[in-house]
Parts: sequence; C-alpha cells; structure tokens
Amino acid sequence: MEGNQPLVTSHDPSATVVVHLDGKTHTVPWPRGEKLLDVLLAAGIEAPYSCREGHCGACATTKVSGEVAMEANDVLDDEDLADGLILACQSRPQSDEVEVSYDD
Repeated sequence: MEGNQPLVTSHDPSATVVVHLDGKTHTVPWPRGEKLLDVLLAAGIEAPYSCREGHCGACATTKVSGEVAMEANDVLDDEDLADGLILACQSRPQSDEVEVSYDD
C-alpha cells in the first residue's frame, strides 16, 4: 500500500449507484450480487415497480453512465436499450459506478 491508500481489488463486493428520482440525488452502495431495485428499496428510495420479473416495464430507468447486466427483459426493445433504458428489477452492476435517472 502506497500513501496509506486502501487496496481496492477486482473482487470488491460493492459498486456505487447514483440515483436521480423526484428531483433528489441519492448515492448508495450496490452489492454486485444484488438487483438495483432491491438495493434502492432497502435504502428507503421509493423507486417505481410492479412485477419484479422483467415483464411489465414499470421499473424502467435511464442509465446515464456505467454498465449493468440484465437477467431478464421481456419489455425493452433494441431502441429502448440504445436510449439507455434498463429494468431496475433485473439489473446488476458490471462497473464500479453506475448512474441512473428516473427524472426526465
């Protein structure tokens, strides 16, 4: 360790998500094995959702930056994905920081 900087390894269990919702910005740790919607709800952030299965699209949000992987997607088409839309109920982080916005 140089300069008393903490050692960060590639198996660090958490990413960070910055969420814009209802005019407020929240920054929360996002454990890599957890889905975005679950992390937001556990942090007391009232993100929209309905089915939690990737079927309805109620949890769709715009990915501003970072990378995610979606387990299921029965709603978003190629154009939606190109526009940065993701399903919060199916997304897990693939980068160390992800920023999403529910605000237009």
